[in-house]
Amino acid sequence: MRSRNYILSVLLLCTSLLAVADSIFAEGSPELLFDASAPAKQQKLNLINREQCSSESTASGNVLCIQPAKDAYNPETFEFRFLTFDDVSGPDIVLEIEFVDKGAGVIQPMLLSDDSFNGVWDRFRDSASFTRLNTGKVRSAFFRIEKPKYDPAKTKHNHLQIIGLQYLKSIKLHQKFDKDDWEAARASIPKDVTPLLVLNRPMQIVCSAGVDTDGSLEELWTSLPALRDYAPLAKVLGFTAVESYVRWDIVEPEKEGEFDWSFYDAVIDVLKIYDLKWFPLLIVGSAYSLPDWFADSDENVGFVCLEHGLSNPIQSIWSPHHPRHVTRFLQAFGNHYEPMHILEGVRLGPSGNYGESQYPAGGNWGYKGEAMHIHIGYWAGDAYAQKDYQNFLRERYQTVANLNKAWETEYADFGEVEVRLPYTNYNLRRTLDMTEWYTKSMTDWCEFWTLESKKAMPNTKIYQSAGGWGFREAGTDYSAQTKTMVSVDGGIRLTNETDSFHQNYYATRLAATAARLYGVDLGFEPASSHTARGTTGRIYNTTVTNGDHFFTYHANIMNRPYAIDRWMENFKYFDMRHDPVIDVAVYYPETMNQLDPGTFRYLYGWGFNPRAREIREQVEIDYLDERLIRDGFLDRYKVLVFAWGDRIEADVQEVIDKWLRNGGTIIYPSFPKGGLSTPEGNSKTFHNWSRGDCGQGKFHRFRGDMEPPALYGEYVRELLFQNPDLNPLTRLSLQIKHPPRVYFSVQEDGHVLAINYSDEPAKVVLKNRFDEVIKPYTIARLPLLQ
Repeated sequence: MRSRNYILSVLLLCTSLLAVADSIFAEGSPELLFDASAPAKQQKLNLINREQCSSESTASGNVLCIQPAKDAYNPETFEFRFLTFDDVSGPDIVLEIEFVDKGAGVIQPMLLSDDSFNGVWDRFRDSASFTRLNTGKVRSAFFRIEKPKYDPAKTKHNHLQIIGLQYLKSIKLHQKFDKDDWEAARASIPKDVTPLLVLNRPMQIVCSAGVDTDGSLEELWTSLPALRDYAPLAKVLGFTAVESYVRWDIVEPEKEGEFDWSFYDAVIDVLKIYDLKWFPLLIVGSAYSLPDWFADSDENVGFVCLEHGLSNPIQSIWSPHHPRHVTRFLQAFGNHYEPMHILEGVRLGPSGNYGESQYPAGGNWGYKGEAMHIHIGYWAGDAYAQKDYQNFLRERYQTVANLNKAWETEYADFGEVEVRLPYTNYNLRRTLDMTEWYTKSMTDWCEFWTLESKKAMPNTKIYQSAGGWGFREAGTDYSAQTKTMVSVDGGIRLTNETDSFHQNYYATRLAATAARLYGVDLGFEPASSHTARGTTGRIYNTTVTNGDHFFTYHANIMNRPYAIDRWMENFKYFDMRHDPVIDVAVYYPETMNQLDPGTFRYLYGWGFNPRAREIREQVEIDYLDERLIRDGFLDRYKVLVFAWGDRIEADVQEVIDKWLRNGGTIIYPSFPKGGLSTPEGNSKTFHNWSRGDCGQGKFHRFRGDMEPPALYGEYVRELLFQNPDLNPLTRLSLQIKHPPRVYFSVQEDGHVLAINYSDEPAKVVLKNRFDEVIKPYTIARLPLLQ
């Protein structure tokens, strides 16, 4: 185990690299380049966008204030030009930006590095004390940036830009800045900060905070100083915990059984200063998390794809060797950290490229940074997978004769059956068996991780990760993985939100529905980056689904001034979470998903989602797949809308038929694909519905064109207006007048949560109840009942 002295020595070594050359501009340190109190002619930096700024008098002198950001893509910046670089002899520039610490944000200076075309600006290499923490005091931020190599007199662009700064006092240039100066700068970061945002109904609000995820241990240590800046900003902005990745190779690097937690201990030491909790992602099988001693052993069994027969270092979930290492890792982690009471929860990383609950699909975080064979496909080509598949079929069919009858084959023994790509089968039942086994294998592996985690950390909230967008190759069964969390009182975290309002419910709505129906905690995470638009949209999605957990990568909000503005404006709606009132369910065509990759596979060419989107344009919806219907949840809804697919399992269709005959309403498209039948081709039930044999229920078949899909949405809307069985709150929400890109979700307390997801103010009107204007990318809570 490394000692604290070792940790300190590593940090000092890292900061020693930050020293810069002597002889900058002129003798003396620091050199004043810009003073907000001085006349323009006395400045060594020329402010070129003064018209966007105003002068403000404070107790510590004048400051320059820039207009607040109002654009999700183009932040407001201070823009300067240098007069000369003649006296600069060192390779680097160390800037000190003095500011009045009001509001929250990240100060981000950039220097012009390429004057051609639109210009290119480089960000700082090293920094300290660069976050605004609303202390009200005068503070300084420090940045080391490579000295420009151009002649400032001959450039057409501004030289220095500063994003994220609101109240500028001065800019200085240091002659000398050594490791002691850097440590002093970091020591100046306030330790006593006050949150600007506090909830009355607490929830888990988690962010990353500058700590690297991949790379060597040495690289991780060099990222730790950034945490000292981002952790207090997380506290100020209302976050309750910080997430970092805990990798197997970092904590058990030398040999089996010798664990070293020193790096992650250093992370939580910083978090404790600000009374923040820790929410780690635990990664054991992904390629970039493998220790050398394991990678070199016979126990290293990676996935093999069926498409090419090529291997991947991400560990096969069918390997008999890997489970014991998962258990060992989880037990060691739980023994070390659960007694510290630092964990707000843990997120599981059972498989996938980054640590998702899915098969390899994208990205390329290989072992030791090496490129690996990875793609969306079927990763069931290793020998252990083959054996498991045969056992699955043996248990399902009992005899080879039964298998041959179902598959129309002539096998003599189960041992002859090979795993093959599903689209090479001519028999639909054979395809469904393979994809069901493939998906169930991932669900079972995730459940194993869940149960082992709960044994290791009985007092900690466990969250499973679920990403992707539903394509069957990923193996992510949203409702099944959600259901596995019931036994441990755990949660499901969707890792697939974006800037797109529509895509956010495309990719999350099935799991969100399942979480509410099964009583599982629900969380959301972005797929990667997003802008201020996504900040508002993601708050809305969490609120209207009554979520329990929100995660963001820190740069998505903290480094974007308008995103912070939207965060501050809409944060209060987390306190207004309620279960939604939803009468309309859309059938999620899981059977068709296994038979036809066009259902979900192509992210921007879906079969299902463009049609489902048009239903959501009219009314709030839930998604119901076969599992949720089998488990009896269809009875909670008044209307079931079909949007895509013409194959459904017979037992599921029987449940729907019974619900219809007891008074339900089905709305069915004209195409695609066609009339509904079982995989074996039985369409009798659908024909009964079509001729009016519906018992007490109603069956509506759209006869118009399905292109554009909006035509189907309008048809559904008209039918909902005519349906007297809908909740009165739902019926009222359908009467709200509003422009495009405004959406509504009815809450159980009699309010509707609206979001204006556009760049222009939106007027929303409901007679005798409200007539309001909602600002761009803003949420509003409006009364449906007086």
